[in-house]
Amino acid sequence: MSILSLSCSKKNVEKEMKMPMLFDTKEQAEKEAYKFRCKGAHKMGDKWMPCYMHNHSH
Repeated sequence: MSILSLSCSKKNVEKEMKMPMLFDTKEQAEKEAYKFRCKGAHKMGDKWMPCYMHNHSH
């Protein structure tokens, strides 16, 4: 049985995907959105993440 902890999984997911998920600018996040099969970007703290919404599903 395996247990997935979502509270501290951001770094694990980022490491497994081998691509950055947080960017310094909105433009950088928008350019990388295609890798996540989405468009746009959204603010996460003082950084930017690809996709218009955080919980984007394919």
